[in-house]
Amino acid sequence: MKFLKTGEKVKKLREQLNMKQEDLVSEKVTRGLISMIETGRRDVTFATGVKLAEKFNEKAEELNIIMNIDEAYLMRSPAEDAEIYCLNKLKNDDITKSTIDEIFQLAEEYELIKVKAKAYCGLGEIYFKEKEFEVACDIYKKAREIYINIGENEKLGYVYWRLGVFNADDLKYDAAVEYYQLSQYYCSQYSDSETRKLCLYSLANSYKKLNRIDLALETIERFLFVCDEQEDNRLYVYAYNTKATCYSAIGQYDKAIEIYKFLLTKISDDKSIFLGYIYNNLGLNYCHKNDFKESIKYFEMAEKFRNDIDKANLAATLIEKSEVLLKQNLIDEAIKTIELGIKYAKEYKYLEYLLKGNHLLGKIYDKIKDIENLEKVYLEIIELIKNTANNDKLKTVYNELAIMYLNQNKIDTCKKYLKLSKKLN
Repeated sequence: MKFLKTGEKVKKLREQLNMKQEDLVSEKVTRGLISMIETGRRDVTFATGVKLAEKFNEKAEELNIIMNIDEAYLMRSPAEDAEIYCLNKLKNDDITKSTIDEIFQLAEEYELIKVKAKAYCGLGEIYFKEKEFEVACDIYKKAREIYINIGENEKLGYVYWRLGVFNADDLKYDAAVEYYQLSQYYCSQYSDSETRKLCLYSLANSYKKLNRIDLALETIERFLFVCDEQEDNRLYVYAYNTKATCYSAIGQYDKAIEIYKFLLTKISDDKSIFLGYIYNNLGLNYCHKNDFKESIKYFEMAEKFRNDIDKANLAATLIEKSEVLLKQNLIDEAIKTIELGIKYAKEYKYLEYLLKGNHLLGKIYDKIKDIENLEKVYLEIIELIKNTANNDKLKTVYNELAIMYLNQNKIDTCKKYLKLSKKLN
């Protein structure tokens, strides 16, 4: 991509419109001045730019061409045009890696350091969508370094929030909380109220995942205080969902069900993906209350909805539905449901439910003494946890495997996993 100097722009426009230098002459804009501008010996001033833009637009109108030339375009340097081009490209939510590569090349060529930082953020989001969370984090950290080096600390609230989100989606909730707290600090320092609001919601979810329910409820109330139901409708509904899951976590199932039924009154679009969450979680709470009829009813509603509209989250519904089947001792049906859920979790790289589904299978195989399948499940869980670098969870699985092999009198294999567990101390 080549960006023109001021004189090159004037000459190119003149030639495109089949104009002579004399056609651009006006009061205080002589043919000699135009010649010097085109050969790079004079810059375009604001006043000259206005007059040239008028001449170009008049000629374009005569030719039925829409150009909308303005003095700002004529006065801009190639570096300024490159910056505008890059920033406009980066606004595209569907930007590709090849476009980001082009932007990096331009940023290098024209020394556009701020563009480079934004390009790192854009590339990080691409890897996040691909569920390559560690790669996304490493890339965002490069953006952070640039912002710190150039003193643009007001951008750090947003960067730390995204780093928190990437860690949370990689199930690293403690690390996520640390990033969210840093984000809150910088957002407060630089009055970034929008990012601060988004970060509060994310922080509440990580507290919930860490079973710090009091903090989660306190944080979600802080979020709801600054959240506008109309402007932030999506997050408003999700926040109430988080609130309900907190009450469910502490056994207040009726309170959770009340919140979900309240949310149903807030949703008028029968294709809103919120419905999948609500049906699913109503099913889960009725399951906890041992009301299996209502539980299955809502799980089936969630399954149908997500199969039709939100397949990316179908794994969660299938795997959580298996819990009500297990409570009714429908073992074979539960195994089939979990396996189908794991299939969708793999397809959509849904790590949380890949782990949850395999853990549920492990409990089933342990209960029915199916040692062969139990071993397969443990090994699958190990591979999944290795990718998250969660040593505590990995150590637990190694120890469980060691006990399983001990019970089978496979002493050498038992020792192998005990040694692996010990290495993680």
